[in-house]
Amino acid sequence: MKFGSYYNNLGINAFAISSVLKEAGFLTLPKITLILPVVAHREMVKKLGYGKFRFVSFEEYLIDNIEYFYNFNERYLASLIPTVNALQFLYEIGVIQLKDDGAVIASALPFDASMGKRAERVQRASANIAALVSGNAEVFYLNARIEL
Repeated sequence: MKFGSYYNNLGINAFAISSVLKEAGFLTLPKITLILPVVAHREMVKKLGYGKFRFVSFEEYLIDNIEYFYNFNERYLASLIPTVNALQFLYEIGVIQLKDDGAVIASALPFDASMGKRAERVQRASANIAALVSGNAEVFYLNARIEL
């Protein structure tokens, strides 16, 4: 799966980060950088957005869905610059505030149906994505085999 500029543009990236931050409250920068690699994987977003899905722990999710992580490092590296761009955009328009070593929502971006199906899927999955990335970042990086 390629991290394409048409499928993953500044608008959807900013909306995804905003939606997840809204659910999480506060995320450190290492955790924020995990959002877009998750959003870039259609099946992950589909499963995390399923109404009856309940997130228990990262470890359990990883074991049950190991196939979602085979190219996570590639997605992570491809999403670093788009993450910084989206954070800068969100900061400039007053949606987020940078605090300590992370960010909080200052005013949420509202979802509108005209944003499309992809934004709707991200919106539905945002609480579970927040739970997925909110745990211990070191454990996530290690188990997802992210090379720093």
